[in-house]
Amino acid sequence: MTCHSKNQYDYIPDELVEQDNWCNFKLEWDAEREKFTKRPYNSSTGYYAKSNDPTTWSDFDTAVSVVDKYDGIGYFFDGNYYGIDLDNVESEIMRYMQGDNQDNIVAEFIDILGSYAEISPSGTGVHIICKGTLPPGGRRKGDIEMYDKGRFFTMTGNRLGEYRGIYDDSEMGKVNYLHHKYIGEDSISVQDLSAVDAELGNNLSEDEIIERASESKTGMRFKMFMDGAWEQFYNSQSEADLAFCNDLAYWTACDPQKMDAIYRESGMMRSKWDEKRENSTYGALTIQKSIQGTTNYYQPVDDFDLNILDMSSKPKLKPKHFSYDDTGNSGRFMRAFGERVKYSFNNKKWYYYSGKVWVMDDLGKVYEMADMIARSIYKEPIVVSDETNEKLVEQAEKNKAKHVKYSRSVSGKQRMITDTQHRVAIGTDAFDRDPYLFNTVSGYIDLNNRHLMKHNPSKMMSKMSYSEYNPEADCPQWINFLDEIFQGDQELIDYIQRAIGYSMSGDVSEQVMFFLVGDGQNGKSVFVNVLNDVMGSYGTAIQPSTLMASNRDGSSASPDIARLKGARFVTTSEPNKGMKLDEGIVKQMTGDDKITARHLNAEFFEYKPEFKIWMTTNHKPVIQGTDTGIWRRIVIIPFEYQIPKEKIDKKLTSKLKGELTGILNWCVDGYEMWRENGLMEPDLIAKQRGEYRNEMDIVHRFVDENCVINPNVEETASNLWKAYHSWVKEGNEWGHMSRTKFGIELSKRFDKKRDGRGYVVYQGLKLNDSELSADAKRSNVISFLVDNH
Repeated sequence: MTCHSKNQYDYIPDELVEQDNWCNFKLEWDAEREKFTKRPYNSSTGYYAKSNDPTTWSDFDTAVSVVDKYDGIGYFFDGNYYGIDLDNVESEIMRYMQGDNQDNIVAEFIDILGSYAEISPSGTGVHIICKGTLPPGGRRKGDIEMYDKGRFFTMTGNRLGEYRGIYDDSEMGKVNYLHHKYIGEDSISVQDLSAVDAELGNNLSEDEIIERASESKTGMRFKMFMDGAWEQFYNSQSEADLAFCNDLAYWTACDPQKMDAIYRESGMMRSKWDEKRENSTYGALTIQKSIQGTTNYYQPVDDFDLNILDMSSKPKLKPKHFSYDDTGNSGRFMRAFGERVKYSFNNKKWYYYSGKVWVMDDLGKVYEMADMIARSIYKEPIVVSDETNEKLVEQAEKNKAKHVKYSRSVSGKQRMITDTQHRVAIGTDAFDRDPYLFNTVSGYIDLNNRHLMKHNPSKMMSKMSYSEYNPEADCPQWINFLDEIFQGDQELIDYIQRAIGYSMSGDVSEQVMFFLVGDGQNGKSVFVNVLNDVMGSYGTAIQPSTLMASNRDGSSASPDIARLKGARFVTTSEPNKGMKLDEGIVKQMTGDDKITARHLNAEFFEYKPEFKIWMTTNHKPVIQGTDTGIWRRIVIIPFEYQIPKEKIDKKLTSKLKGELTGILNWCVDGYEMWRENGLMEPDLIAKQRGEYRNEMDIVHRFVDENCVINPNVEETASNLWKAYHSWVKEGNEWGHMSRTKFGIELSKRFDKKRDGRGYVVYQGLKLNDSELSADAKRSNVISFLVDNH
């Protein structure tokens, strides 16, 4: 094997490298289906490669030498090895790398098979390759696929787990257990049918075949089969089965695996398909009969037929040479990983792209990348001006060996990483810039038009929902849950849906904070927990103390506030009874002005808040302010229904989380409702705010409990202050305020003047007990002097 510079592929096992089963691939946009598809290409000619035609395959070095023209390299299965594809297992991968193997499907497959495993190009899947053949039965179920021919794997060399060689499963058949557990034997494979002629077969996926057949001139007939509506055209389903398979043989170019997969996806599928027939099944024999009778088949036009290129006239890419120093190592790192990593000098953190989202590197992934670079340098070809000069070659080999040793040292790898930081540096505002994009497992949604777009690292999204997006999904249990806890108040439920939809975005124009108020056992926790899963990393919890008044030092770190950058759905739990809301902080956090914050051991930075705060509480915090500036921001959502003990469902949260895709769609509906009409606050919300405001107005409470309101009476400022001071000490300690502040609040409600004696009096109110104590009367002289000071 010749040396090559694509060091990310160095961990691919030699026994695979030595085979001529390789190709390149491109991610190509299918405009009709609005999604990307992987197309295999012949590395030597630039034409399409075919999974059933080894003459279109290539050797490993050729595929690697031209990889810069494509999106990667791929390996075709020819029956001697089998591959297992686990999709949508990003969290399981991360847990496996942390040593968490409990109930982890990735750990289960890797530990049982003990063979070569790598992370897929998207970063969300795992490919495992073993020697041997698969058991009879289906080849795909859910996010798990198993193939031993007729397919290719995109390969990364991003090894996962300890590598002990490619396991030969020919005798033990360990895969049989996994196949039975996850795919089952109810899907009988057509894998043993006669091999497809190398001139036949095409490179369309099952979904692409369905799409093209449905849009063809005979699309109505094909759709009829897919819908299972054969009765009006055929005397029996067996007759219809054969007719459908004849069509499938044409569209798949006689590929039995694709024929079987599409049939199983159609409305024609029935239990008879898997019924045994001697050494085969009814379905396999029907497919075989259709293939034998097919003389014409569909082949898509090869794009290269439109623009034939003479690939032999183009020189092969030369390996890039890097110097044997820290700068050279940084260049190697950038060539391999430069588009997948970022560094923030502000919080001194690395980030890497997982294939769907930018992730803060708390697991040392960047150091793993540096390890890979350091280990790969010894495979680089030496570069000398005269390869026939033995002394030059010998000295170059020594220089290389010395640099390899240095690069594998701790200091060498650290300097490689440090020297790369400035080359991938980002500012504090680099991530999550578009407030109307919402990232999901399926792609990112443009909330303003509901379009689902493919994940794109250039969008710099560091947040992602834990749910897939399906605009057709519904959530009946969630709807019933809301109807129960809000007692059928549809106006309130619609308001909540708009509020949640608004919270999905980074728009903060409403400038409000939501309080979910009610005693226990009313659904608040379930409500918030489920929505937190929908929001995923857009959701963040903070300590209630973050929002409460305290003696904060403006120069201190504020990590609780700093980490809210990019968040949209911020939850906090119940504060202790009597805690006072920090009204200044709340105004900042619900406004449109920048917030200043600082991570621990980092510099201050500014950002504009995009989050909405949702507090669950039994005890509302104390709000001392009486100005509209604070009270217009307060939204009280009452949870007044208490679920009876006999109706409590301890599994309700998990049941509702089973509807996350539908609930996400409900949230997107809510955003659309908010965008069209705003929050549209119902009367109940306004009433709740008014009651809360009166409850928090301590002067109002004092007057209400201790005074007579009458336009014809008056009371001295001194007597009112003394009575208020005593009232506060008797049990309203949180309402303490200075005499000046008390006077200002009274003046907002009652006219003030001086009476004939020179005392300050307030008109329109009088203390219930107008008989003052002797001490109080004697103190009036002092009060007079104070009032006139």
